[in-house]
Amino acid sequence: MLHEVLAQRPIYRHIVVQRKALVEHVPAEKLKRLRQQMEAGGPIDDDLRDLVVKDTLKKSVRKAMAWAGHGDVDIEGTDDEGGLSPGHAFNEATSMKERGDERRTLKYQTQEGVVVSHIIKDHMPGDRPDTPMPSNPIYLSHEGCGTSGNRQADYMRCAEELHAKFMAYSDRKFLLMDKELRAGLTLVTLCLTPIIAVPREDVGFELLCEFHQKTRFGHIDTDDFEVFSEIGEYPVQIPTDEDMMMMFMTKDEFLAAEAITRGQ
Repeated sequence: MLHEVLAQRPIYRHIVVQRKALVEHVPAEKLKRLRQQMEAGGPIDDDLRDLVVKDTLKKSVRKAMAWAGHGDVDIEGTDDEGGLSPGHAFNEATSMKERGDERRTLKYQTQEGVVVSHIIKDHMPGDRPDTPMPSNPIYLSHEGCGTSGNRQADYMRCAEELHAKFMAYSDRKFLLMDKELRAGLTLVTLCLTPIIAVPREDVGFELLCEFHQKTRFGHIDTDDFEVFSEIGEYPVQIPTDEDMMMMFMTKDEFLAAEAITRGQ
């Protein structure tokens, strides 16, 4: 059946990529050199200055105050001894509100820190580096299986069916383009979550995958990504025998197994 579906599909280039990493660490040599210069109290090299953050709490304190209903209170970081700790600034804002005092600027003690890593804000392949990622990923799912048969075989069958669903989704995106544009088109999929098994509420498993997808023309730079496929194949993560066994346990069976494990 699947072979018949594949034979009827349109032909186009479809790159499926994954992120190489989510975090980029600052080289140890830079951190060692920065520590030596900070301990010596001398000037910091130009290539290290952006690693020193004078106020690491600024965003966190503002967000915490807003979440607690104190968004109308101005806060300001200070190196002076008169500055409050972030916790005391929060308590003072609460007290001001309870007393009915005029909301005044609260000063909190800054906390210096050093950047040791950066979160990689990957763009989609083919986008400019400053192009934001799509806000919402595409989510596809499969009802999975709730009966205890050949579990791994059932999983692979369901994964194949979800993969066919992904291909049908991609084909529709291609076919929605004008015929004149299809010849130079490349479909790009950024895999966020491979096809994976997740436990049902009762017994068994469901399947899901999450991704971003865009149409592109011309050269596609994939140097910053791990290319999984250039023909539209989507990665599948096969659960271990232990994970599969746990997904077919009832709640009581799982708790009993945990109790036995703790007693060993």
